[in-house]
Amino acid sequence: MNIQLDIEILNSDASGRELEVSEGTTYEKVLEILDINQETVLILKEGQAVPLDGMAVSGNLTVMYIASQG
Repeated sequence: MNIQLDIEILNSDASGRELEVSEGTTYEKVLEILDINQETVLILKEGQAVPLDGMAVSGNLTVMYIASQG
């Protein structure tokens, strides 16, 4: 089964995206798919930070850059 993520990317030139991933995909894998360095962002679900090794859940996801992209 797949899950749908509506991703908003803050503090970046990139716009939001929709992404469909397999159930059981981690947030770390989502960042890998988006080609985003995990050390430069926070991932927020419903306004709360989520662990990179947590399982992605359908719905809105916010990726917020917290470090300079150089």
